[in-house]
Amino acid sequence: MQVVYSPDGMLHDPPTEVTRGEAKPYLESPARLASIKAFIDSQPNQFNVISPQDYSLTPIVQVHEQDYIEFLSTIHQDWVKDGMPASGTTGEAFVLSNVVGKLDPAVLKKNVNQTATGRIGYYTFDMSVAFMKDTWRAAYVSAQIAMTAAHKLLKEQSPSIYALCRPPGHHATCNVAGGYCFINNVAVVTRFVQDYTIEEMDTMVKALEYDEKNSLIPSAPKPSARSSSSSRKKVLIVDIDHHHGNGTQDIFYDDPSVMYVSLHGYPDYPFFTGSTEEIGEGEGKGYNINIPLNPKTTTDEIYLENLKGVLQSQAVIDFGAEFVIVSMGLDTWHEDPVAGMKGIKKVETYFEMGKLIKNSKSTTGRQVLFVQEGGYTIEKLGLLAGRVLQGFME
Repeated sequence: MQVVYSPDGMLHDPPTEVTRGEAKPYLESPARLASIKAFIDSQPNQFNVISPQDYSLTPIVQVHEQDYIEFLSTIHQDWVKDGMPASGTTGEAFVLSNVVGKLDPAVLKKNVNQTATGRIGYYTFDMSVAFMKDTWRAAYVSAQIAMTAAHKLLKEQSPSIYALCRPPGHHATCNVAGGYCFINNVAVVTRFVQDYTIEEMDTMVKALEYDEKNSLIPSAPKPSARSSSSSRKKVLIVDIDHHHGNGTQDIFYDDPSVMYVSLHGYPDYPFFTGSTEEIGEGEGKGYNINIPLNPKTTTDEIYLENLKGVLQSQAVIDFGAEFVIVSMGLDTWHEDPVAGMKGIKKVETYFEMGKLIKNSKSTTGRQVLFVQEGGYTIEKLGLLAGRVLQGFME
C-alpha cells in the first residue's frame, strides 16, 4: 500500500492546551506522526512511502470560505503584532449565536476584526486549536497529502492508499476550526474526487514547493466537470474516530451525494453533536448516520458488531457508494489519554476493522482512501494504524 507523507506535518507544535480545566502538554503532537511513520518504515514489504504534490488552494476553497482560509494563514502573525506571546495563540472568548444573534453580520465582522483575539473567537470553537508560526503550512500540506493520495488512487486504480495527514481535519467546518482541526481534509478530498476528472488533476498538479504567499491564492481553475449533487460521484465516508466528526457532518448535511457514517463515543466531545436524530436535511435527509456508543461500556465485540451492522445495513448498501473514504481515528483504544472506549483492549480489533471495511457489502470492490484523524496513545499509535491497514490488505 502506498502511504503519502510529509515531514511538514511535524511543524505544527504548540506547547500546551487547556482541556478538562487543566493546562497540559499539547496532545496532538508531532510524536503522533513519528509513531505512525516509524511503524510504516518498519514494514517495507507492505508500505511504500511517497511525497505529496501540490494541487493549489483552489480545491480547499471549494469547501472552506476564503475569509476563513485567510484567518488560518495570518492569525499567528497578527497575534504577535498585537503583543501576544508567540507560543500561546488560542481563543478565550467565542462567538455564540445566543450572544450575538441579533447583531447585523457586517457589524459583528467589523467588531471581531479589531483584534486577533476577536478573530480567534470568531473562527474557532474551542481551546484545543493553537496557532504557531508554521501551523498554516502544516495544515495546507496536510490537505495536499489527502489530494495526492486520491489522485494516485484514481489514476493507478489500486484498491487503497493511506494519507498520513497531520493536523487532522474532521472537526473543522467550512469556516470554523476546532478539535485540533483546521482544514477538513476528508471534506476537501471528497469534493476533489467528485468535481475533478483525472485529466484535470493531472493538469493542475505541480511539485510541492511551499510558498506562504502563493498558497493564499487560488491558482488552479475551478473544475470544468463541477456538477450538481444529483450527478456527482457517490462517496461514502466512514468515520471511526472516537469523536464525532461534527465538521464533516455539517459540510455534507444536505448533500445526497455523500453518505456520512460515524461511530463515536457519546456523550463526549464535541458535546453538541452526534445523536441518532441527526439524519441530514433537505435532499441530504437520510444520508447522515450516527452510531453513538457508550465509552464506558463499549467492548471490542460491541464495536465490531456495530461497525459490521452499519456497513452491512440496507441503507448504506442501497446508497451505492462509488468511492470510500475512511476518517481513520485511532483514539478508540482504551488507554487513549484524550478519549478511549474502555472496553476496546485488543489490538486485533483494529485488524478486524480493516477487514470489515474491505469486505462489507457496502464497501467491497470500491477503492478506499484512508485519511488519518485522531489517536493519542503515542506508544501504540503506529501499531494501531498498521493493523487497520493490514486488515484491509489481507
